[in-house]
Order: sequence, then structure tokens, then C-alpha cells
Amino acid sequence: MNLSQISMVLGGLHVLFGLMLWLRPEPTSGWLRQFPRQVAPGVVLMLIGTAWFVSNLYRSNVQDFAEWRPILYAGFTLLGVGCCFFVQDYLSIRGGAVVALLGCDAILDIQRWHGSGWKNVIAIWCYVVIVLSVWWVGSPWRARDLTVWMTSEPGIRSRVGMGIAAFGGLLMGLGVSVLKLVK
Repeated sequence: MNLSQISMVLGGLHVLFGLMLWLRPEPTSGWLRQFPRQVAPGVVLMLIGTAWFVSNLYRSNVQDFAEWRPILYAGFTLLGVGCCFFVQDYLSIRGGAVVALLGCDAILDIQRWHGSGWKNVIAIWCYVVIVLSVWWVGSPWRARDLTVWMTSEPGIRSRVGMGIAAFGGLLMGLGVSVLKLVK
């Protein structure tokens, strides 16, 4: 994928989520409040993150760890699968954070070589996601608290939904214009 396509996908997801929060606040709010404690999505996200991380480790060519690779493969696989069994509290937040960190790593690798200064909008978004993901892995109840605050009042829900949708519109606009034109 190129940066224009990434911007379009991210923008579309933001617009979709923002509109759901703005126009269908009750079902979306109920799902958001339940998500941090759900185990099934957490297991799926954690296994995706584990497979993605081990795949990145397999494709890396760092020779410093060449003799340790089999141990690292086994260790990280056991860690990811073990979290699914032994750390089920807020597993969906933790699994989502792992996937978000790996996704931001891939996006930042792609955007690094783009010629436009507008690529920094996506880079800043990635760094915000990275900081929040690291914070939420260590204290996942903060994500729950943010969700409770964000869905507590209709006015807050509407403003947050409109803001997320507007940011998604900006990302989509960048994807079809500036980021597509400059290589």
C-alpha cells in the first residue's frame, strides 16, 4: 500500500466510526462500554498481534540475534498465547494496543519516504496512537475511563463523533489530493 491508500483507509475508518458515534450514539456507546472487558475480541487481537510480531522478527535480518532466534520465536509466541489465558482482564485493550503499535510501525515505515510535508499529519497521528497504546497497555482501565467519559453525555458523544469524522474527512482529502500527487 502507498501513503495515499493508507490515508484513505484510515480516513474511511475514522469517518465511519465518527458517524456511528454521532448518528447512532446508543448502540455505539453500549458497544464501546463493553469492549474493554470482552475476552473474545481480545484473544483475536492478541493472536493477530503475536503472529504479526513473530512474522516481523522472522523477516528481520539483525545478525546480533541470529543464534537467539528460535528462543525468541518460542518466547514471544508463548507470551502472546499465554496472555490470552492468564491476562484476560482488559485483554481487548491490550491486544488492540499491540496491533495498533505494529500498524503504526508499518505506516511510519511507508510514510518516511513520501515527498509531501502533509505526510506529517499521518506521522503525528501514529505517534499519538503509539503513546496512547503504550499507556493503555500499562494501565488499560484508563481506556475504559476515556470510553465512559466519551459516552456519558449525548453532547460529548456528538462532539467527539463529529471531531473524529472531520479528522477522517481530512485524511481522506489528503489521500485523494496531496498525498496522491507527490511521490
